[in-house]
Amino acid sequence: MTRRFLGRRSGVVLTLLAALALTGLTSPVQARTPAAKVPQDAAFQIATFNILGSQHTLGPGGYGPGALRAAITARLIERKGLDLVGMQEVQADQLEVLRHDLDGFDIWPGDRLGPSGLRLQIAWRTSKFELLETGTITTTFDHQMRPIPWVRLLNRKSQRQLYVVDVHNSPRGQEHDRDKATRHEIRLVDELRATHKAVFLIGDMNEHEEVFCSVVGRTDLVAANGGTATSADDCQPPTGWLHIDWIFGGGPLTFSDYGWEDGASVRAASDHDLVHATVTLPARGDGA
Repeated sequence: MTRRFLGRRSGVVLTLLAALALTGLTSPVQARTPAAKVPQDAAFQIATFNILGSQHTLGPGGYGPGALRAAITARLIERKGLDLVGMQEVQADQLEVLRHDLDGFDIWPGDRLGPSGLRLQIAWRTSKFELLETGTITTTFDHQMRPIPWVRLLNRKSQRQLYVVDVHNSPRGQEHDRDKATRHEIRLVDELRATHKAVFLIGDMNEHEEVFCSVVGRTDLVAANGGTATSADDCQPPTGWLHIDWIFGGGPLTFSDYGWEDGASVRAASDHDLVHATVTLPARGDGA
């Protein structure tokens, strides 16, 4: 009985489908190939900020607890419209707050590298970047071996890939370790630039003219705040106030609108300025 019921209607169904096909109204479920994204020039805000680790404000003084200051840092990042940030001196309680408060951001390495890897964190806005790869090198910081994190990201609008390396070099009189760390960082930059992708080297480098001359004089990176160098010895640092917090970049990119924040909110968060710049990436046209 069932077979007879279907049989009586099969001719009608086939006739209807044929008529729909002739009018362009084919079956209701039809596979569609998504339109390819057309790469476009893209601008974003990059920054570096030493957020002042919690251990430095445990006692009495002019700064609040680390977790409270991390919340201020998250608000600063959102209010300033920053898209890609390298942070230094991050500690576990501060990382927890940043993860919670930075809506729409991913952070690496988080706690994936163990306690020694907490101090350096890279945060990016997920609407603008996709994580493709991560890695580390190891340098000495303040008499301890510590991982330096890097990420490879895809900028969604330009379809350009880029590397970001976040560093913190030894402070005060530890010149030998600082110079050695800088050499390791320059070697990493050279390896990453060999891929012909954009590379950013950002962080608290605890030097003014010397680190500029070393990085710009020995690589094809430039500083976001200007200056020139054809070698470490033939060097003209940027004019004006030089921070120990630097933003360097090389490859298919341009910098503009370099500046820093040192207002009440920044001072409530840290003893460092928030250093930032605009980056423009040209639309990908060569597979980079």
